[in-house]
Amino acid sequence: MIRAFLALELPQHIRSQLVLQQFLMPVERRLPPENFHITLVFLGDSTLHQLEDLHLALSGLPIPALQLQIRGLGLFGKDRPHNLHAVVAPDEGLSRFQAKLLTLARGCGFHLKPRRFHPHVTLSYLREGSFDRIELETAVARDARFCTDPFDVQEVALFRSVLRSDGAVHDVLERYGPAHI
Repeated sequence: MIRAFLALELPQHIRSQLVLQQFLMPVERRLPPENFHITLVFLGDSTLHQLEDLHLALSGLPIPALQLQIRGLGLFGKDRPHNLHAVVAPDEGLSRFQAKLLTLARGCGFHLKPRRFHPHVTLSYLREGSFDRIELETAVARDARFCTDPFDVQEVALFRSVLRSDGAVHDVLERYGPAHI
């Protein structure tokens, strides 16, 4: 089994802007910038057969050219925050593309739980007791106007995620888009 997901990679200059923002947050454990991405579909534990079927389906799929921007920060986990992230500004094209990928993955045999799509870039996974909640919420509110430069996305990547004791390592298995046809 291979733990996998479909995501958008971020340009280096956007990663750099996120690292600076991440540095200002009162958290202990920051994700390394090479792990910054926008997850579109988390596939979970996948068989080789499922991944091969998905690869064939993605190879013929037109990838829309998107211009995205990150605006603001957020926390997942209302009363018990567990994820600090940068919020991707709403984009109808991104939402349609994510829904198309979800349908495609289900057609390839992936059993995916229905969940609402909240495009974001995780900056830190929060462990209870490792941060001051009021201080963190204040920092997130203070930087609500944080905004990156707009950036273009023209491909989607299939990632493998290997869990280790010091955090996950993500490797690109394949990229799909105009440059990879």
